[in-house]
Formats: sequence, C-alpha cells, structure tokens
Amino acid sequence: MKTTSSEYIKEIKAQIKIINESLKRVQEAEKVQETTVNAREYEKAKNEAIDASLDVMAALEFAVTSASNMGCGTGAYDIKKLHKVIETTL
Repeated sequence: MKTTSSEYIKEIKAQIKIINESLKRVQEAEKVQETTVNAREYEKAKNEAIDASLDVMAALEFAVTSASNMGCGTGAYDIKKLHKVIETTL
C-alpha cells in the first residue's frame, strides 16, 4: 500500500545509500593519502576525498529536504516554516 510518506522514505533511503558509499570513498582516499609516497597519487586521492565529501553534503541536503517535505505532507510542520539547508564557508 502506498502512503503519503512512502515516496519520501524511498528517496531518503536512496540518499542514505549514497552517503554510506561516499563515506567509504572518503575513507579509502584518506588511506591512500596516508600510505602513498608519490605526490601525484596523493593529490589524486585528495581530490577523490573532496569529491566524495561534496557527494555526502549533496545527499544530506536532499535527505533533509525530503524529510521536511514528508513532515509537511503529514501535517507535522507548517508549510511556511520549512527547513532550509544553508551552506556556509569557513
């Protein structure tokens, strides 16, 4: 049976899968950075870690938006008070 939240739950689970895969990519890239003696391999691994981190952030943003939409759809939140993901630079 399809419910109001079922599509959002499906989307959130897909984003969690992407997050887990991206976190593994970050860990693998960091291992390469720790063990390599070649500057080119180090930079390649560093860039892979950066790309994977950006994938994590994008998936988290999508998951938060989906959760917020799900909350609005079920009446848990007021439609005028949606969650907003704000990107800041440190």
